[in-house]
Amino acid sequence: FFSVTSGLEKLWIDKLIALTAPVRVTPTTDYYRSFYYLSDSISSDSDYTLKSIAEKRESAIPLSYNANIDEEIPTHWSSPDLDQNGDIKDLVKIAFAEIDGVPNVSAEDFEMTVGNLKLKQIGNSEQNSQISQASYLGSFDTRNSGLVNTIQPLSAEDLNHLYFTLAYAPENGLESNAHDLFFATPSAVQENLERFFSNVTINSLKTPETGWVIPHHLFPNEGSLTAVALLEQYPKRLIIPQNNSQLEVLKKKYNDAPLGKLTFGSDHNVLTLPNDENILLGHDTVIATTGALTMTGAVQEEAVSTSRHPAEVPFEVAFSLQNTPFKGVVPIRNLEIAKADVTTQFKDRPEKPPFWSYSQNNEYVLPKDPLLGDGILLPKTFREAHVKIGDQGTLSYYSPTTSSVQEMRLPVYVAGFYDPGIIPIGGKFVIANKKITSLFRLSHMQEDSLLSNGINVRFSALDKADQVKEALEKRFQEAGISSYWKVETYKEYEFTRDLIQQLHSEKNLFTLISTVIIIVACSNIISMLIILVNDKKLEIGILRSMGASSPSVACIFGFCGIIMGFVGSLIGAIAAFLTLHNIQALVRFLSWIQGYDMFNPMFYGDTLPHDMSGEALIFVFFATVVISLIAGLVPAAKASMLRPSTILRSE
Repeated sequence: FFSVTSGLEKLWIDKLIALTAPVRVTPTTDYYRSFYYLSDSISSDSDYTLKSIAEKRESAIPLSYNANIDEEIPTHWSSPDLDQNGDIKDLVKIAFAEIDGVPNVSAEDFEMTVGNLKLKQIGNSEQNSQISQASYLGSFDTRNSGLVNTIQPLSAEDLNHLYFTLAYAPENGLESNAHDLFFATPSAVQENLERFFSNVTINSLKTPETGWVIPHHLFPNEGSLTAVALLEQYPKRLIIPQNNSQLEVLKKKYNDAPLGKLTFGSDHNVLTLPNDENILLGHDTVIATTGALTMTGAVQEEAVSTSRHPAEVPFEVAFSLQNTPFKGVVPIRNLEIAKADVTTQFKDRPEKPPFWSYSQNNEYVLPKDPLLGDGILLPKTFREAHVKIGDQGTLSYYSPTTSSVQEMRLPVYVAGFYDPGIIPIGGKFVIANKKITSLFRLSHMQEDSLLSNGINVRFSALDKADQVKEALEKRFQEAGISSYWKVETYKEYEFTRDLIQQLHSEKNLFTLISTVIIIVACSNIISMLIILVNDKKLEIGILRSMGASSPSVACIFGFCGIIMGFVGSLIGAIAAFLTLHNIQALVRFLSWIQGYDMFNPMFYGDTLPHDMSGEALIFVFFATVVISLIAGLVPAAKASMLRPSTILRSE
């Protein structure tokens, strides 16, 4: 119980800070009103545009304003903050330098803004199906392993969808009809296919659930199968189950259609009906399987570069029906990818990068395609709306011009999904590359949203968050920049504070309940030892007559209480280990009983924590032994007060 609750708290906190960091440093109102920040808006070198923290950090000089060529400084602006040498303080670089001075931490800037996401669901039964949603937009941190660990692995469904979307391309991601899809040029399709197969190794294919027409050239030169024959004066279709046990089911499904023996050879195929009638089959007779049939499949690599459409790519396949082997080359046209190995890690920059997020030299990358646009990560809840990897669309924002406000659009496509955990804004939080978030963020005043830009401070030990915050505040104070920066731990973020407090409250409540359970369990030791004292009165009298002191007799029963508590804890620990090892089977059983998921995956993840907590183990052993010792004192005191003469006389 302790291990699961502790594991859940850690899981929830990890997910809450996956999009942020254990400690955040954000600009204050003083920063946004400082001459250091506002001077870029009147500087020609800055294109009269306010700079983000990343741009300030990369800039060679702290101030781009030139009094000789730029406009006059407004009188209501604050005076520049100068250092001891009379130079203007570079607030961003000083902040990063002070953060780097704290041991075992790393810092990276972040940006957060808002935009409108529009996606065209390629392959949807409704060809004009679109999703349009106002979303939060966050920058993708290439070194945030916490975020990357929440990215969902590519499923076979994702690969199938992505594969067949390689034939499509938006006409123009910046035009009003950006969601109208067109076939890409043959050269673009070939390039996409080469990129796909450079990073995917397909191991097996499967047929649709509705069945699959077997090409005649896959049949072996000799052999026979039992088939259900659909007759209309002449066999128009033969249904071949994967094994003979399915024959009767198929026969009833097709209104008692007759069973026949299909004999095939190098020149022709013959169907033998139950009345011994032999029918020579032509090539127009459809011979099909039923249900999903899995087959091994390997792409013919030399044909990838010449294929004009993903459906045309040939595969070498092999499978068996009723223990009869089939093999040959077929296009993937009506087949699906069943199992594949996907490459997501590279030592060096890949020559043909994949369409999904990947790691490169220990840094993570969101891909960008010259035709499709920038790749984005969506919360996994979008999957429930049937959004899939490869779906294309736009991110838009409104930008003021001299005469009006215009909608600006950037082409994007879905490059992956991630688990946002239980963060309140998680269902609407889209992750994109920094260039996109910077462009969107600059379309509105930054002071209106103080959390739109800042610095994420990361370190491995979450329990040291308060110490890191204290160290940073002290260093900022000494550097004279404390008024420009606000330092917060993950327990203080506005959008996570209430959840973190609730998680701690629930953990404390669970701890209290567990302690009460231990106390109730240990109270049984009192009853057992009192009974033991009553049963051992004669032995106690003999020991006292032989010279045993009251404390020594009391120690015997106190020691019994400790041993009972220790042995009980040991047995409980073993039972807990076995339960944790099989907890998913237990959860599935409980879910089956009540008819729905016992623990909602949205809140508890796909699996409950199943690692034994060392902290919980130590607490239970210590608490049980101590409470058992206390419980043993009552019968021990009773045993020590018994008089030998009274005991022996009564016995």
